[in-house]
Amino acid sequence: MVPLNRLARRQLAPVLYLLALGALALAAHAVWQAWCAHDANRQMRDGVADSGAPPMVLFARGKALDRANDHDAALAAYSEAETRGDNALGHAARLNASNLYLRRAIEVATREGSAARAITLIELAKTGYRRVLRARPDEWGARYNLELAQVLVPDYEVRNWRREGKETRVDDDALPDKSAWTEMVGAPRGMH
Repeated sequence: MVPLNRLARRQLAPVLYLLALGALALAAHAVWQAWCAHDANRQMRDGVADSGAPPMVLFARGKALDRANDHDAALAAYSEAETRGDNALGHAARLNASNLYLRRAIEVATREGSAARAITLIELAKTGYRRVLRARPDEWGARYNLELAQVLVPDYEVRNWRREGKETRVDDDALPDKSAWTEMVGAPRGMH
């Protein structure tokens, strides 16, 4: 007969080996996560993004490029960070891109004097702010900047007004399905 002590050791040895192997795997995973965090911090510090970089690195790269006045590359980095799946970071990237469009529009209008390009940039900013506000209606910075953009380039809507008793209301069903150009009488000045 085998002594009880020796039998317990034989049955306990595989369990101890499995526990040691599990601890080693957990330690290797922790080292890997620490290295990934260190690499992400390095990329954010240097303002670069390697292929397959996490969204936070792309967002930080967008901010660094924005500070360096490389607007097109910053917008590309924000766009990529927005599409990588992190909702909070995507929201912040969308807001930063809209702010960049608005700042760039003001710069273009004042420095370069290109009104058409400034209007286009403001329209892009307004579209971005509306997307931000659809996701989070309580985002007051986006609301304020949207109103500022609306003051700079207001949205004009064709409305048919109808009087009912003492109040006036808009009849949205009676809106024509034509552009404003087709309803103008004569050719507008300056467009001959």
